[in-house]
Amino acid sequence: MKTSQLHKTLIASVGAFALGAFTLGSMPFASAQSEQGEPQLMRPDPGFIQQLSFADLVEDVSPAVVSIRTTKEVEARYSQLPPEFERMFPQLRGRGDGMPRQATGEGSGFFIDANGHIVTNNHVVEGADEIIAVLYDGTELVAELVGTDPSTDIAVLKVKPSSDQRYVNFSPNADLRVGDYVLAVGNPFGLGGSVTSGIVSAIGGDDRGGQYADFIQIDASINRGNSGGPTFDLQGNVVGVNTAIISPTGGNVGIGLAVPAEVAADVTEQIIESGSVTRGWLGVGIRDLDARLASAVGLDEAKGALVGTVTEGSPADKAGIQEGDVLLSFNGQDVDSATALTRAVGRAAPGERTKVRLLRAGEEETLNVRLERREDDVVAAALGRQEPEGDDRLADSLGVTFAPLNDAVRERLGLEEDVTGVLVTDVSVESEASEAGIRPGMIITEADNREVASVRDVERAVEAARDRGKEAVLVRVVTPQGRDFRALPVGSGD
Repeated sequence: MKTSQLHKTLIASVGAFALGAFTLGSMPFASAQSEQGEPQLMRPDPGFIQQLSFADLVEDVSPAVVSIRTTKEVEARYSQLPPEFERMFPQLRGRGDGMPRQATGEGSGFFIDANGHIVTNNHVVEGADEIIAVLYDGTELVAELVGTDPSTDIAVLKVKPSSDQRYVNFSPNADLRVGDYVLAVGNPFGLGGSVTSGIVSAIGGDDRGGQYADFIQIDASINRGNSGGPTFDLQGNVVGVNTAIISPTGGNVGIGLAVPAEVAADVTEQIIESGSVTRGWLGVGIRDLDARLASAVGLDEAKGALVGTVTEGSPADKAGIQEGDVLLSFNGQDVDSATALTRAVGRAAPGERTKVRLLRAGEEETLNVRLERREDDVVAAALGRQEPEGDDRLADSLGVTFAPLNDAVRERLGLEEDVTGVLVTDVSVESEASEAGIRPGMIITEADNREVASVRDVERAVEAARDRGKEAVLVRVVTPQGRDFRALPVGSGD
């Protein structure tokens, strides 16, 4: 997409204003003087005010943005019926009648080429029996699922496009900074073609970063239905894919998260080429070093990744990496943190041979490692050994089931021994919890700002939120992308 002349003028004017290049009457702001010759406040020029519009940019990019509508056949549950019915027949609560029902979902997406490929979120289309892409002009097209990557929440669809279908490009070099203007275009609450503006509030950082991507935090309003839609810079390039909001109520409070264009573009390319995404796997559970730990192992700086566990038979085990080692560099690149190492390994190709420099008992060593493929069933294998626990009525009303977090699951998922919480074992795809981004395999470590040590702790937090009339309870989670927050809808409890 080319930048409109109007936006070139806007950007140039703002730049001139920032540099202090003012010319009375010809620049955006003009000074005025009183009769006594005293300078007054700068007044915006009316002509410049008219240029403070994103209308041309929106006209350029909107035809490439689509609404996504999904349907899925599910077994009806009596818990979906009126509360009066459940009170009359409590013995039937939570049971299905065997009759199929259609559950629907909505999201957003955008064309990235002339071949009909559409990018959206994995959670928007996950488990869907039918996917419909609604174009800018209202045309509805059946979409084929090309592939997904749950780790980055990216999915690629394909439709038969028209010969003049508009599309947008991922930014070749976003180079975003905190404070940059961005636009979010999507389908919130089914209101297709909605546009909001804001700034980049943060990039990455603790509890914002992911395992494979540093999320972009924006304050442009995004809500349910915006998931999968694009975030644009002022040049009309896609700089992020909207994927989640952080909110104690479930509604927008100005904290939205988007997958960076660099990550989304790489994942999308792999999905289009092979239908899936492959990542390297080392097989270690690691943690950051603080100043005290660094001093204890003989390091001047708190950099590197401390190995807490080594999976038996993993590439790390075969290479001779041991618990207590501090990994200092991977493939020639210094390791600043555990997160940095995880991302570096994830970007590497399975089968790739690389060198790992580490510190062991005060001495540095270099080992040769042959990475293997990270299997998507790592979490599934851990879940398979866990039996759900908790109140069935609560599980039905939330659409979520939980299980205790034990040592076997910690080891399988590469978690530290001191991580406490409960494991999300199942989430109903038609539930509000699913819409809020709650996924199987997540670890809930806090609920309502209190540590979680058992399933009962989550139940108490949900019950307390309901008693206070809240729509959701804030939970802190450990996900395949790192530590994050979610707003768990609590429902009515009926």
